[in-house]
Amino acid sequence: MFSQHGRSHIDQDELFRKIIRGHISLASMVEAIAVAEYKNFRKASRALKISQSSVSSRISSLEISIGYKIFDRQNGINVTIKGKHFLSIVGEALALIGEAVQPNPEVSHVVERQLSLGIQSCSAGGFLNNLLNLYSDTFQETRLVSGEFAPDSLVPALRRREIDIAFSPEVPSPRTLAHDILHIKALWTENMVVALSSDDPIARLPAITWEALAKHIFLVRREGMGAWLMAQSMRYFEEKGLVPQIERLRIGRDTMLTDVNRRKAAAFTSEASAAVKIPRVCLRPIDGNPISLTFYAIWSRQNHNPALRDFLNMIEKMDSSSASGAIEETSDRRE
Repeated sequence: MFSQHGRSHIDQDELFRKIIRGHISLASMVEAIAVAEYKNFRKASRALKISQSSVSSRISSLEISIGYKIFDRQNGINVTIKGKHFLSIVGEALALIGEAVQPNPEVSHVVERQLSLGIQSCSAGGFLNNLLNLYSDTFQETRLVSGEFAPDSLVPALRRREIDIAFSPEVPSPRTLAHDILHIKALWTENMVVALSSDDPIARLPAITWEALAKHIFLVRREGMGAWLMAQSMRYFEEKGLVPQIERLRIGRDTMLTDVNRRKAAAFTSEASAAVKIPRVCLRPIDGNPISLTFYAIWSRQNHNPALRDFLNMIEKMDSSSASGAIEETSDRRE
């Protein structure tokens, strides 16, 4: 029987005792977290390489054991209020278990700390570059590993722990984001700009109109934020009755910008790309009100990587004024 009334607060000590005594299995805890992240029993079981019936049966037994529902199954799979508390406590318990099985620090075996990043902005300059430099200077024992992902690959990569934290101007929908599992934090803003060949006649203008841009072929990379920027621009073209020509390519950022010059094409990007110097390619603002892009950090609450916790603690401590000063100071030291 499931309790319908009583305290909404969960006794954390009692729950820990059940875990320690083996009344709640490690497998059921991991499966509950997977179902919460994927919001789907079938996808969770596939990710865990366990049959769906086993996952469903074990979680049902778990709910009977603790006396309340973790998931509301009436309209899809949604985590209940008590379920959120339970998953939070379970996440903490799994972190403690993980720490308990770490190698003995007295043993001469060094485990390298690593923070894996999913990046959709240019990290060669601007706020993100300075932020990562500050982190590297502060936590020199941690290796930063960066990778570019297509927009629809970011959330799955976070859930599979292929990356620890992502930086993107696109916030996933509430249903995809699963606010109880994935967290977001606004970090910085940049204006959208357009990359043009410096030999292009319109590149001489201080700002480029949508009418002038519509005559160009737009190059859009499949990785990174190019597709998202192109989608944002379409409403401005449509308001003026313009239909731009678009080519979607599997190429790197440098190659795309080089093609912008060779083909006298155009590509949308952000101001941070000014740090990437490509011969005969220039960045220009768009005429009218600037299109401001807010970049967010996205991470999983169930990710207990110490390097990620260091990063989150660092940005949490920085308010807007102190963050700016600290980052600028780091940038100055590197110049």
